[in-house]
Amino acid sequence: MRRAGRVGPAARRLRGWVTATVRRFGLPIAFVLAGFLGGLGYAVFAPTTYTATAFVLVVEARQGQSGPAAVSFAQAFGRLAPLPETLAYSSLPLPDGENGSTREHIQASTSPDTPLIKLAGSGRTAGDAAAFANAAADALVRYGTSHRSDTGVRVALMTLAEPPAAPSSPNLPLGVAVGTASGILLAGLAAAVMSGRRERAGRRERGRVPSAGGTAAIPGPVPTGRVEVGS
Repeated sequence: MRRAGRVGPAARRLRGWVTATVRRFGLPIAFVLAGFLGGLGYAVFAPTTYTATAFVLVVEARQGQSGPAAVSFAQAFGRLAPLPETLAYSSLPLPDGENGSTREHIQASTSPDTPLIKLAGSGRTAGDAAAFANAAADALVRYGTSHRSDTGVRVALMTLAEPPAAPSSPNLPLGVAVGTASGILLAGLAAAVMSGRRERAGRRERGRVPSAGGTAAIPGPVPTGRVEVGS
């Protein structure tokens, strides 16, 4: 009986502290928890995607080296690489059964200083990702060769893409981190809004509290204590 009597007040104090904490920080905590669960759910249930990369180089046809013309044509070829009209030049087949357009599976990037084109292929399997990248690289080389007399540059294959050993997405730590960070941001905004509301409510309450002399802070004329008697 003594033990139960000792535990009772402690349990009530703990319950009171938890209740007060939930009332004050319940909404921010809910935002953080929702962000964490959202990031975790995306990382667990999102479709797996693999990414493979191939590289091609643009060089001047006569000098066999890079130059301003090669850099300019590399940027132009990079924009043409994902187009179906350019991919039609490839002798390598594209993967079958992949949903979406080729722009969703082939991404080309270039540098403003180097005539190098990076071709990234993405797919549901490692083999499909490498197939997309290699087909785009082969198509770009053949396309550049067919227009060599017009452009004065040559497109050469540097490296073919290899099937990646691990998927590029989803990334469990990154997904959880992004989701939690989003929840913390929303929690901070919610806390700021709630703090502003509490301050405004406090100012209104202070406006209703009686003054130190015992007179209520109510607008209007202050009584003088004199009573006028009619004649």
